Amino acid sequence: MAALQASGAISLQDIEEQYNPGTNLPSRGLSEFYLGGSLVRANAGNNSSTNMSAGVPTSGAISFNDFYSKERAFRKTYSSNATNQSADTIFGDDFEVDYPKQFVVNASQTVGSTNPSNAALTIESNGVGSITITNNGSIEGAGGAANGGTGGNALEVAGSVAVTLVNNGTIKAGGGGGGNGGAGGKGSASATATISSVTDKTGTKPTFVSYAVNTQFGPRAWSGIGSGQWGLNTSTNPVRSNISNMGPMWYSFQVNKSAEYSLSASISDPFPEDGQTGHRGQPRVDISTAENTASQGQGGALYGSGLSWSGVKAPLAASTTYYFCNYTVGPYGSSSPSGAFFYNDMSTSLSLSVNEPTSGGSAGSGGVGQGYNQSAGSGSSGGSGGTNAGSGGTGGAGGAFGASGSNGSGGGNGSGTTISYPSSAPTNGSSGSSGGASGKSIQGVSNVTSSGSGSLTGGTS
Repeated sequence: MAALQASGAISLQDIEEQYNPGTNLPSRGLSEFYLGGSLVRANAGNNSSTNMSAGVPTSGAISFNDFYSKERAFRKTYSSNATNQSADTIFGDDFEVDYPKQFVVNASQTVGSTNPSNAALTIESNGVGSITITNNGSIEGAGGAANGGTGGNALEVAGSVAVTLVNNGTIKAGGGGGGNGGAGGKGSASATATISSVTDKTGTKPTFVSYAVNTQFGPRAWSGIGSGQWGLNTSTNPVRSNISNMGPMWYSFQVNKSAEYSLSASISDPFPEDGQTGHRGQPRVDISTAENTASQGQGGALYGSGLSWSGVKAPLAASTTYYFCNYTVGPYGSSSPSGAFFYNDMSTSLSLSVNEPTSGGSAGSGGVGQGYNQSAGSGSSGGSGGTNAGSGGTGGAGGAFGASGSNGSGGGNGSGTTISYPSSAPTNGSSGSSGGASGKSIQGVSNVTSSGSGSLTGGTS
């Protein structure tokens, strides 16, 4: 109902129609319309809105002239910008009283939200009585956060509260945030490892070597580390060991890179002129982190049924002490004896040419969505990866008011030699994530009766 007239004749019937509508008129005396009574309510202590009946006497002398321009309503007027407005907070205890409540957003003013989780203006579900919103300015939701955040609502009417909206301005939903880009895939790149802390386990053998060391020609004819026809050469790539008879050769070592190391081994046939052809076994390699335990998965086993094998991968961790044992098992072939082998020449190698994983490029971040006091952001570029690794994908742009954010682009695929340790590589880049949805210009639109020549930007629900 419009406010009472500002001048001229005013009657008790006019006053009663304003403050006690729908009754048989006139039925009351003017003294029943004091401010603070049941008909002309005073503000509750926590009601910060303007009482449109302010100035009506609370007691004593009262006249028709006291009611010029007065109205039965509590009104919140926005003559400057405001954020995160709550009807329940503004009207306090009076929000649950059957008395008209009004919002007025003046021209050139904005009620906005600074958080997508909150609407710019929320009408909570516990409201009672008529609620009118006259928007001559703008009501704007918050933009969605970067990396796919959902935009915020502008006007939100909860529950089944009835709201009359006169929209002569704009009501804008926050735009969705842009999706983040995908991370680049890992690549693999060649590298050269080093071996260190090499220590010969001279004069003994691990317990998992079942046979007694043959002493007919010496337990293992070799000349130590780095010298002789039979010995261990650690100054070359690959590291090579050569030993006669059954072995074993047994030493500890460390490497400086976590990678898959290539193993190979071979064993020669004894010289035919000595009449010992076929008196040979098969080469075996065991690598373990425990001194007297056979391979724990680092590599080594009896591979194949021939005199040599290669291409076996041993996954070794950096700065870890390993025990390397190569020896002969058999017999091999029908002419081999069950005991000693006659002057086998057994060689093994551990290649220090390895491939190691390289990190994919970091994903680009998505831009923020457009919202109150916030422009839509562009997505950032992804980072460059290491050697043979994929670059990160570019993040999607944030959406304008009422629009979803753009999807992020996928990361590039890695390339290089296939490895499985210390992690699998190369890998494909990951997909970019979806952009966030926009908010709603009006959430709870079924409870709103609208008029006016203003506009809505963004959907309703």
